[in-house]
Amino acid sequence: MNNTADHPAAVEAIGSLTRTQEEALRAIAFFRRQRKVGRGWLVGDKRLSEKLVERLEKMELVEESFIRGEPVLQLTIVGQAIKAQLLQ
Repeated sequence: MNNTADHPAAVEAIGSLTRTQEEALRAIAFFRRQRKVGRGWLVGDKRLSEKLVERLEKMELVEESFIRGEPVLQLTIVGQAIKAQLLQ
């Protein structure tokens, strides 16, 4: 079985992440309470700017989906692989 931490796109992308992007990925993975606030996102106790979330979406690390009609941010497979590498 293929380990998601060894995903080739994750290995490539992890070197290009800024500290803010890494913290945002950790927050999205950890906190279940997420909501859109104004032009950004409130994820747990962190505020993420709309620009930061858009960059993570362009890198295909995060996707916006709707659960029970509410927008939430979820990690993609590549985002999960990067999170696994960051936690090692």
